[in-house]
This record gives sequence, structure tokens and C-alpha cells, in this order.
Amino acid sequence: MKIFLTGASGFVGSHLAQSLEAAGHEIVAHYRSPQSINSKSQHNLEVWLGDLNDVHSLAKRLQGMDSVIHCAAEMRLWNCEKELHETNVLMTQHILKAAKQAGVLQFIYMSDASVAKDPSIANLDVCELRALPSLEKFPYSHSKSLAEQYVLAAGDESFRVISLRPASIWGKGDLIDRILGKASNLNQFGWFDQGNYLFSTCNIDNLCVAVQKALLSKANRESFFISDGSPVPFRQWMSRRLLAGHYKVPTLSIPRFLAWPLARFTENGWNYLPLRGEPPLIREMVHLMAHPFSVSITKAQEQLAYQPLCGMEEGMLEIEKNHI
Repeated sequence: MKIFLTGASGFVGSHLAQSLEAAGHEIVAHYRSPQSINSKSQHNLEVWLGDLNDVHSLAKRLQGMDSVIHCAAEMRLWNCEKELHETNVLMTQHILKAAKQAGVLQFIYMSDASVAKDPSIANLDVCELRALPSLEKFPYSHSKSLAEQYVLAAGDESFRVISLRPASIWGKGDLIDRILGKASNLNQFGWFDQGNYLFSTCNIDNLCVAVQKALLSKANRESFFISDGSPVPFRQWMSRRLLAGHYKVPTLSIPRFLAWPLARFTENGWNYLPLRGEPPLIREMVHLMAHPFSVSITKAQEQLAYQPLCGMEEGMLEIEKNHI
């Protein structure tokens, strides 16, 4: 297949580019900057450095493409509501418009399981039938939810759209490697209620499997949760992941009922005082990581024939093997 991939310089996109190349697809990959291009790219990957918001130019480049896989996103959680809306919502709309103009047959959107995480109720074994909650308090999850809704609404008989909702994605180069591991080494990361609650995760290799299955699917205007299968205790998974990356495992824990007011307090400090960097705790991080959250992959298993191939220990050993 001829595939246009956005976000190829990011964690998910870079792994997907390698996976799709290995499967023999012809890839046109968009990178945020020339410096992020992997010099080891294979012969069947072409680089495009155009503007994803330029509908006319993008539509010309998408001519002849079978599928668009849209992974590009703004991931920051603090003080970037404008950037989140521009990148995650408006840019997605522009890419959708260009893809339809170019006659692309399929559009796969990389959403996030957090779009279905309701802060007011229990979130265990969540399935796709659940109505999306109001997430205005959480700018990142809200932006991903809005973008997913635009994607699913754009589908028609000649333009198939799918939204994949991976749970917390992990693997070499993930959020732990980029941020949380370093924070843990500095004693700036800890547990909520000892971390003893169930949590769904998604190894990057399993997500690549899901994308390969989605490419072969005729599903349209459908969303799918993607995970490693059965949830695991958050502390067990995160401790193992930190150790795999040679990071310090925290011992500090705060009661969950204190997490929200403490996050609000630290946000106010960074909003009103000349403090450097970002606050160590914010409300959206509490929402994403301090509560039980598990998703059902039954729909993906039944409709995409998805099965997670990489188990937790296998994935951790791969990180240890590649750790520098």
C-alpha cells in the first residue's frame, strides 16, 4: 500500500515508520524538521517536509495514496491550550480535508484512550459504546477527543475513517524515557495511593500490530481501544518500566484525595509566581495517572482481528537490551 504517515519524528510515528517499511509498504513520511530524519531509513520511505496545514499543497502530495495514518500531535500538558487546539484539532481538520480532496480511501487517526476516561465515574473495562465524557478541564484529552469526533464525522462511502485509542503507550523512547524517568531520579515522581490500582497499557509493538490490522480493515467511522490485553497494577508496571530504563523507583506516595488540591496549588504557584520550568504536578496528570483505568479490546479483536503479541516482560527485556 501507499501510505502517508504524519508524526514520523515522534515516538509512535518513528516506530510505525519502521514497522510499515518492514511490511513492504511504500511510505511518505512527514517529519517536523529535517534534523529528526533517521538516516538509516529504508529505500521505500520518502520524506515530505511540507506544511500539514496547507490543504492545497498537502492534497497534491496525497494524490495516489491509499491511506493516511495521522500520528502527529502536541503532547504537552501544561500551559499550551492554544497549541493543543491548533495542532491536535485544527491541523487534523486540515489533513482530513486534504485527504478527501485527494481521493484517499482510508484515514487512520491515532487517538488516545483518555478520550473516554470520565473523571466522575469508575473507568474499568471501558468499551467503545460509552459516550465520550466532557473533558474541558483537561486540555490534552479534550483536544484529542474533539479531533477524533471530527475524524469519525468525516467518513463516508468513499472515505473510510478509523480511530485507534491506545492506552498508555510504552517502549524505548516513551514518556518514561523522555520525562518521568528523569523526574524519578530527581525524587520528583511518586505514587498515588501506593499505585495499587489496575491500569491498561499498550506496548508500541502491539500498537504497530493494531495499525497493520486497521490497514486491512473495511471498518468505517469506528473507534477501537488498543492495549496489551489484561490490565496490570499500575505500580507493578511502572516500577518494572523504570527499572528497565535504569531509573530510580520512587517510594514516596500521597493519598489520592490530596492529589487534586495539591496539583491545583502547584499550578497556581507556576501561574502567579516567577517559577522556572513546569510544575511537578498538574491536574491533567492526576486525571491520567492517579486513578484506575482499563479498557476492553474485545471490539478490536472481533472487528480488526487484533491480538497483542508482545507481553509485558518481553517488552521490558527488549528495552533493557537496547538501553544505552
